[in-house]
Amino acid sequence: MHEHENRADPGWYPTPSGEQRYWDGSQWLALPAPEVSQIVPASGSRRLWIWGAVVTLLIVGIIVGTGSFVIADRNRARAAAEASVQAAEEASIRAAEEAAEEAASIEAAEEAAQREQDREDREERNSRRETVTEIEESISEMAEGHIAQGILDGQVISTSCSPVAGGSLEDLTEQTTVFDCFVATEDNGDGTMYGYHYHSTMNWNSGDYTYGFGAP
Repeated sequence: MHEHENRADPGWYPTPSGEQRYWDGSQWLALPAPEVSQIVPASGSRRLWIWGAVVTLLIVGIIVGTGSFVIADRNRARAAAEASVQAAEEASIRAAEEAAEEAASIEAAEEAAQREQDREDREERNSRRETVTEIEESISEMAEGHIAQGILDGQVISTSCSPVAGGSLEDLTEQTTVFDCFVATEDNGDGTMYGYHYHSTMNWNSGDYTYGFGAP
């Protein structure tokens, strides 16, 4: 019977002295010992490469991620700036609209006040003309009394009063007006009248007036 021999697989093996010898499966070969780096298992090199690749990918990921964050921050800052500008423009538009509305409101109020003032002025001028008519009637009565007493001749045909000394019924700032009143008692037939002068002074503040015989 033959005994079965267990033989080691071919490969480099360490010697007791720490060197390396090659076994071809049946005998030791006198091959020069390889350098240590050459006998490092291929799997170890692959692991180192894999770890290097992983580290590289991590670094690239960090750089890309950081760049993404920077871009995102810039986009947010740009969006915030645009929103701020838009808000400022909208606020400016609202302020302009409010100012225009306020100006229109003020203008409308001023126009309404002016219309009211014009109405009051018209009423005041009409009131003054009516007062002049009242003064003329009072002077006509006085002249008729004078005629009845024999102080004057003729009869009252008409009486007219006009402001003197530059007075005017249209000037509402004038608070006192002096009138020269002419009482016509005879028609001359040539477009002129004969008569007598009277005078009157009107106080527009109090609404009182005085009148009498003779020119002012």
